[in-house]
Amino acid sequence: MPKGNPNPSPSTRFSSDENPARGRGRQKGARDRLSAAFLTVLADDFEAHGKGVVATVRKKDPSTYMRVMASLLPKEIELRHPLDELSDEDLAYLITTLKERVPAPAADAAEPAGTTPTIN
Repeated sequence: MPKGNPNPSPSTRFSSDENPARGRGRQKGARDRLSAAFLTVLADDFEAHGKGVVATVRKKDPSTYMRVMASLLPKEIELRHPLDELSDEDLAYLITTLKERVPAPAADAAEPAGTTPTIN
């Protein structure tokens, strides 16, 4: 048996000799079509059976319910810090502007020095 790739040419590696234009791999857009078809069927099923099925799964099989919920969440979350993009001068201007526009607390509403606020 020969060793190595029997078809080393990159132009025909994933195609057959009979039909070199069509590869053996997945056709372009096949995954998108499958995803769209699946989501359409899922949406139709949800529309037909709706909230009752979701509630039943949540009550009878909470681990499956949580697994489905987790699978619907984004895999990555990009956290941005918009203030990081501002210069020191811009930040100083914003702080000054906020101090001017936000009213100071009333003197009688302030807690006396040395007291601890209580939560009722």
